[in-house]
Amino acid sequence: MKMKIKLLVSLFAVALAPPVFADKPEWAGNGKPTSEQKEAHKSAMQAKDDEQESTKIKKDKKDKEDRIEKVKGSEKQKEVMQIKDDEQKSTNIKKEKKDREDKVKGIEKQKDKKLSQEQASLDKDSLKGKNASETGKKWWKFWGE
Repeated sequence: MKMKIKLLVSLFAVALAPPVFADKPEWAGNGKPTSEQKEAHKSAMQAKDDEQESTKIKKDKKDKEDRIEKVKGSEKQKEVMQIKDDEQKSTNIKKEKKDREDKVKGIEKQKDKKLSQEQASLDKDSLKGKNASETGKKWWKFWGE
């Protein structure tokens, strides 16, 4: 058991040793920065901020132009779609008109046919009536008198 603990401690020490022996960075251990260094740092950061702001403005301007182009393109598309819709509506209206005319013609044909059937039925009934009156036998009398 003691051997395992010693082995673990030695492995742990070996794993943590490289950062301990690392060199110090240039900026470490120099104390507080002087006012000149502070000013240089401020001016560098300000230049960096200005550069980022100018790129952001350019990007925003480009995005705005792209959106304007998209809007123009979509307006053109809307116009084209509206023209297509208008054409389709006009063809649909023409088709509906023709269908209505065909339907009216069909209804008229049906009325004519019905009238002719009714007339034929009346003629047939009148013939039956004539035949029945000629024979003199009534239809409701099933057995003779």
